[in-house]
Amino acid sequence: MPNVFTDYAETHWVPINEDMVTVQTVDATGQRENHVLSVADALAQFKVKYPFVDDAQAAELFARGG
Repeated sequence: MPNVFTDYAETHWVPINEDMVTVQTVDATGQRENHVLSVADALAQFKVKYPFVDDAQAAELFARGG
């Protein structure tokens, strides 16, 4: 499974509920894709690209969308 934060040119996410997020990606060719991830999986992938962000900060970002 690709990392939605490191394997795409653009990534935006929208919370579905407190357990799930929809992640919209755009690759280098402009192709858009939607991914539905658990918050835990999305946070784990997010931490690969942004290891300096602690879990509480990352969870707050996911709750707001970005």
